Amino acid sequence: MGKNKRNKQQQQQQHKNAQQPTAAGPTASSSSTNNAEAAKGNRIPSLNNKKRKALNLVIQAILDVVEMQPANANEEWKQYVELQPLLERLIEQEKPLQLAACPAEDAANANEQKRLAKVAAFNEWARAGGVQTDCVEITTFPGYQLGLRVTRDLAEGELVLTVPRQLIFSEELLPEAQRKLFIDFPTHLNVTYMLIIEKVRGAASNWQPFIDTLPTRYNTVLYFTVEQMQRLRGTSACSAAVRHCRVIARIYASMYKCAYMQPDDSVMAGMANLFTEYGLCYELYRWAVSTVTTRQNLVPRQLATDSDVVRYSGFEMNPMSEKGVRNSPMSALIPFWDMANHRCGKITSYYKPSAQQMECIAQEAFKAGEQFFIYYGDRCNADRLVHHGFLDMNNLKDYVHIRLGLSPTDALAEQRALLLSELNIERKAELRVLPAPEHISGELLAFVRVFNMSKEQLEHWCSDLERAVDLLHIDCALETDLETRTWQYLYQRLKLLLGVLDATLKEADEQQQLEALQQQPAPSEIDIMVLQYRLLERRILGDALQYAQERLKV
Repeated sequence: MGKNKRNKQQQQQQHKNAQQPTAAGPTASSSSTNNAEAAKGNRIPSLNNKKRKALNLVIQAILDVVEMQPANANEEWKQYVELQPLLERLIEQEKPLQLAACPAEDAANANEQKRLAKVAAFNEWARAGGVQTDCVEITTFPGYQLGLRVTRDLAEGELVLTVPRQLIFSEELLPEAQRKLFIDFPTHLNVTYMLIIEKVRGAASNWQPFIDTLPTRYNTVLYFTVEQMQRLRGTSACSAAVRHCRVIARIYASMYKCAYMQPDDSVMAGMANLFTEYGLCYELYRWAVSTVTTRQNLVPRQLATDSDVVRYSGFEMNPMSEKGVRNSPMSALIPFWDMANHRCGKITSYYKPSAQQMECIAQEAFKAGEQFFIYYGDRCNADRLVHHGFLDMNNLKDYVHIRLGLSPTDALAEQRALLLSELNIERKAELRVLPAPEHISGELLAFVRVFNMSKEQLEHWCSDLERAVDLLHIDCALETDLETRTWQYLYQRLKLLLGVLDATLKEADEQQQLEALQQQPAPSEIDIMVLQYRLLERRILGDALQYAQERLKV
């Protein structure tokens, strides 16, 4: 039954049309049958039975490893170390598929000058498709690879760039039948699958000029070696990093299993054609995932007819206006605009429904010849490292997560949970340590206060839950003993986290290794980034520790 359902889905998608931009700008119709034929025209090889069986064994081993959800950070790490050699074997055994889906000549794109050579064709394609700008151009910048250079002086608030909806790369380009296959997946994965299809189509894809300008490799954690990930141990980013690697490996292996080992009725079954028709391999999959996580934006699915402007940041949608968006937003890639690099500032990119285009204005004044920057939105550096592959060394919105939870053996756990729920805080939560001058977020402070309350203090606060919000504030009136226990707990917890950092790599060693790397002629960007992140997290925790110590003296 599962196999018949899968075959029916594949037949449905072969009779629907996809919409893609032509060089002239308007969309042109192209069937998914033609898409598959174009992919096969790229001579995607088929593996013989012996190689396929060997590959199946690797996939099953991966599924066996990721089947169990790790209970703690040590188990997460053990699972990651066990998983990585299997992924390396997978990549090696899929090499024939990789060379077909990602030809060796594409590897030249990793060199920024080679990528720059593709820009002329991309510029022609973008302008023919409706991109408008008269003040920025694509070029290379040391430490940034490609970026946008200002060609004339710009004033703050000046319109810099517009990209029409027809040139926004999203799941809307898929035929209706394929969109139904993807309905159970998060929208960012839908863009990932669309990108895989267009990448494999090569010259047959009208999106090739855009895809040719994309990097062929990223600094996201999917490309980390075990040794590089080892340097993240002890940080709050490590768990997020290894979890991301686990999730991507599990999704890939599950899709592969539905394609070649055991077709079923699961949501993964609809993805089988990515393997059977487009020759999907893990190397291509992690490239597509990284492309989307480093460049995606959220744009409206359905637009209002009035002149409302919907604001969105570089990586997330701002709260939706009643008229601007009728449905939830979807992930998308925005050609040309995504060449702009990040710098702290304010959000100045918007989607304007009345004009059916994305508009970007200058967040500050720029001089001719300078690099044009935009603000990607609020993200901590742990998120930037894991999903975007870079750090913001001047991130004013940075923070470090602390995992805290109520003990199931605590006789007062339910009362504490009730009080926390009034503050929208879960009984197990990741709470924020902030940079100076705040240091401790209101939610973290409230959790620790509730955690340290006596039975009488809990009864007092639970008797008037409307006052619970006061616990979020630093100047909340509390009994002296509770306030002392609160700051003593925070002090000990922060000291413990810094001790874990020191146990994996001491601060002096971090500095020494970083200085040595920076003196090398071609240092590893990932190695530098990891060491820089450790120092950034250490600084936030260290400053917060000092602050907690000062509060204890008050």
